[in-house]
Amino acid sequence: MSPTEWHIRDYVIGRRVAGGATSDVYSGHHAATGEPVAVKVLGSKHCLHVEVVARFLNEAQALQELRHPHLVKALGSGLLPEGRPFMILEWLPVDLHQALSRAGGRRPLQHCAQIIRQLADALAMLHSRGLVHRDLKPANVLMARQQPGVWDVKLADLGLAKRLADNSSLPSALPVSTAGNALLGTWDYMAPEQWIRSKSVDSKADVYSLGVLWFHLLAGRLPFIAGEQKDLMCQHLLEPPPMQL
Repeated sequence: MSPTEWHIRDYVIGRRVAGGATSDVYSGHHAATGEPVAVKVLGSKHCLHVEVVARFLNEAQALQELRHPHLVKALGSGLLPEGRPFMILEWLPVDLHQALSRAGGRRPLQHCAQIIRQLADALAMLHSRGLVHRDLKPANVLMARQQPGVWDVKLADLGLAKRLADNSSLPSALPVSTAGNALLGTWDYMAPEQWIRSKSVDSKADVYSLGVLWFHLLAGRLPFIAGEQKDLMCQHLLEPPPMQL
């Protein structure tokens, strides 16, 4: 075993392969079967923030409770000896952002329809279980299969997901209370109402983000581009999307 490898339960964990806003992702494999996995671990400094920890634990719980062919699969979760939470996920190392960059950005209509249909199915399942994703973007869509004429994807990262209290069929989650004026999501894909009241959005915000992603796939660019947050917000709130690709 390499000096950099370590163990979590039945898995051997290797190198760090990616890092997000709050978490690090490591490659790994099952010690007996060799099955590759990704291990997502909350960063040490973020373990000091109750809200961030609650979001991470809620994401791990939701991914283990939910099953859909186009939702990333969680194989387990827990706490490291030093107390940091982790989750073990199926190994899907390439995201849609990377795949689009390698393919030149703009995709044929057939590929666009395949991807959007798969994500729409996954979102519909989340919505039926009382969850709003709130952060749909290419980096949160993982490539399950990429072959000529066939692009299979899986929706990932429920870290910003919101539970609709009156419509959730999932087990109770840890409470998360975010300041009312906090922006939750990724600016380029956020629905107008998400810019104004992130805490109170519903499933329609995901539908808007899916529409932005569809435009991106077809046109090879975003519908709205601005250097400043306030300018991008005004475009999403006040301007119609460009009709010329």
